[in-house]
Amino acid sequence: MTIFKSLCCIMAGFRSTPFLVLFFLSVLLKAQSEEEIDWIYELDLMGRELAERHPGLFFQSDSSFFFGSLNRIAEQADGKPVFDVSVQVQQLLAKMGDPQTRVNYHFNIHSGEILPVDLYWFEEGIYVLECNKEHQQILGNRIVTLNGYPIRQVIDSLSTLLVNKNPYLLREQVPRMLTWSPLLNYFGFSAGNQIRLGYLDEQGAEKNLLAGLSEETKERVHAPVRETPLAWQDRSSFFRDSYLPEEKSYYIQYNKCWSREVEETHGSGASALFMPSFREFEKRVLKIMRKKPIDKLVLDLRFNDGGQPDQGNLLIRKMGRIKPGGAGRSYVIIGRRTQGAALENAIEFIVKTGASVVGEPSGGKPNHFGEVERFVLPESRLVVSYATQYISLLEGDPPFLHPERQTPLSFSDYLSGADPAMEAILKDDLQ
Repeated sequence: MTIFKSLCCIMAGFRSTPFLVLFFLSVLLKAQSEEEIDWIYELDLMGRELAERHPGLFFQSDSSFFFGSLNRIAEQADGKPVFDVSVQVQQLLAKMGDPQTRVNYHFNIHSGEILPVDLYWFEEGIYVLECNKEHQQILGNRIVTLNGYPIRQVIDSLSTLLVNKNPYLLREQVPRMLTWSPLLNYFGFSAGNQIRLGYLDEQGAEKNLLAGLSEETKERVHAPVRETPLAWQDRSSFFRDSYLPEEKSYYIQYNKCWSREVEETHGSGASALFMPSFREFEKRVLKIMRKKPIDKLVLDLRFNDGGQPDQGNLLIRKMGRIKPGGAGRSYVIIGRRTQGAALENAIEFIVKTGASVVGEPSGGKPNHFGEVERFVLPESRLVVSYATQYISLLEGDPPFLHPERQTPLSFSDYLSGADPAMEAILKDDLQ
């Protein structure tokens, strides 16, 4: 047994894999040896582990379908790249119905295999928000074809990798997947190191741009927005806040249910040093709520795809005691990215403060499988994530959390610097 295989067998026994280990394993995955993988053993092991560890793996499809499909994938896997097999496995896991249970097939995608564009799905369609300067003629335009294939056809294929009953989750994940060349190659939409993007210019005429894949760092350009809305100014921060004195409003943006303290408990001590302290953030939030006049309290979760819910829930309970019902109004903004622990925090905020819900429907389902853990397959080094608990938050099992006031974002809104969700809140326009 190789050193790589020995390490991965050891890690397969861990129920929770720290971020640094996942990063290390992704490096090993790209550098794996050419030794033949025993896919029959590998995928049978994966199936048995998931069946044992997941609290409801077969809630949507039965075990015979799952193990039969795994066996067919394994029997046809000889000679195939690990990436191709991992995509097939992910398609099967998507059919099982739990978005938290998946294989990290994208660990096989190298940075030089990603199209150098940043896409976002607005109400009108998918637009280019950022690209290399040499391709700036496509900036701010809507993508309609990819190598001659209608974008809808490409989306339909990519959606087989997702639990796609929620169209808002598709809007969140598909734009990034459209830039992954190995995935486009797998589905037959591209080949080689160039991709032809068909787009509509400002006059509505269709044009084409041949974009190359490159590992080189090049100057990037962004769509020329008139003003960047508060919510979009720093989506990479785990959490941040802003007091708006003229509106007597307190805005809290919570982008990731993680922190230094959570990392110390559930992850790597070394990584924790580079993360912000939620404890310090909580002190500032509670101090402002005690000292400042607040007519509107806003919790923005639209860019939060989850993590660990406890720290957020604890802060929300403290906020609820400081800000009882009737002393000002509370609002929670949700969106296509809001899922998992972020949804738990959203519903806790609604319960504790009587908050009104604004934004677009959540990407996650309120009643869902959560508390994700991981194990690593010994030969392929693929990382398999799986849920360990079923979390029920709302009666009736709705497909998503629906806002009282839905505020879709158009591309023209984005260019003008508008944020329909915050504008509706500040104007009390929630009808």
